[in-house]
Amino acid sequence: MSAPESPSPSMALVRDPRLPVLVVLLFCATLTVMAGATIAPTLPGLAAHFAGEPGGDRFVPLILTMPGLAIAIAAPLAGLIADRTFKRRILLAGIAVYIVAGSSGLYLDTVGAIIAARLMLGVAVGAIMTAATALIAELYTDAERGRILGFQAAAMSFGGMVFILSGGLLADLHWRAPFAIYLAPIVLVPFILARVPIGEPAPARTAQSAPTAAFPWGFALLVCMAPFANFLIYFTIPLKLPFMLSDMGLDSAALAGSAIAVMTFASGAVALVFGRIRAMAPPPLMASLAFLLCAAAFALLSLRPPVPVIFGLMVVVGLASGVILPNASTWLFTRMAPERRGQASGMMTMAVFLAQFLSAPMVLLVDPLGDATAAYMTAATLALATALFYVIAHHRLAGVHHER
Repeated sequence: MSAPESPSPSMALVRDPRLPVLVVLLFCATLTVMAGATIAPTLPGLAAHFAGEPGGDRFVPLILTMPGLAIAIAAPLAGLIADRTFKRRILLAGIAVYIVAGSSGLYLDTVGAIIAARLMLGVAVGAIMTAATALIAELYTDAERGRILGFQAAAMSFGGMVFILSGGLLADLHWRAPFAIYLAPIVLVPFILARVPIGEPAPARTAQSAPTAAFPWGFALLVCMAPFANFLIYFTIPLKLPFMLSDMGLDSAALAGSAIAVMTFASGAVALVFGRIRAMAPPPLMASLAFLLCAAAFALLSLRPPVPVIFGLMVVVGLASGVILPNASTWLFTRMAPERRGQASGMMTMAVFLAQFLSAPMVLLVDPLGDATAAYMTAATLALATALFYVIAHHRLAGVHHER
């Protein structure tokens, strides 16, 4: 009699008692993308509304990216706290602040006030992303984590696609309308209370306990360089694409939102199957290949090609980005001690959103050189440099292992 077939990975996941918790945490992960992407299509409307304020139209891009600065500051602190207290408390507190600060554009009417509220939104996102990722890392083993973190990246991308499309449609009605989407997370609160474990803090160290593992700063910086570079160039798309299309005579927030949504859909699609493709190459070479694709796509985008080509390039950028984040997360957590996972999660979150914040100043810096063309050529150059960096890193790491 033949042996019974082992269940497929998809069937095993369906039967997994951790699935309800995972679903709730994946929905929480989508909030990080909503923080910026939702209002991207309304940037031209915001610029027009605040054009009368001194420097108002110049500060509008910071409304999109300012949360990144607060996240970059708050996430490492949230990571340290997550290792010492109940992670669910951090998650719930972050969602409460997120709802209030995120919807600020509905009732505030100055650039400065909205930017201040967006800073508070960033603090909330830092807490949400750090706590949710640390909880996922606790729930799953090293062998499972690549697949699950791929699901997390996919959830962020698919959620971003929905929010961007919604934001584009609402932005055509009024520039304030997309801010109403930030009220949606209130529906997650009862599910978090009912399903998500409290996330016990790491046991307090005693005189007899084993020494706490030192945080591997050099390795963490090496890994986090990938999501930092990825999101630094990724956010040039929502920052400049609506304006580039407008310059091409296509003044439609919905069209810009659709193009950005295609990019996030492609990112989610490849992240969803990352668990199957992660073994194709070592993590540094996987990152290098993804950045080479980005470099080619951004170089072509700088030429202001026709709309169908633009949509095709959005697919390429999305596919590359969908590999970079779960590849880096899996690589990082595989080498991280359990009592350092919150700190590692905070550092990864900091890298992602510090890049989001710095993308706006980078775009403003190169604008005089040629607007969107200069921004996308700069992105192509940075992507190529990062690809070469990880090729060198791979050879150095391989040399170290060979000597051992």
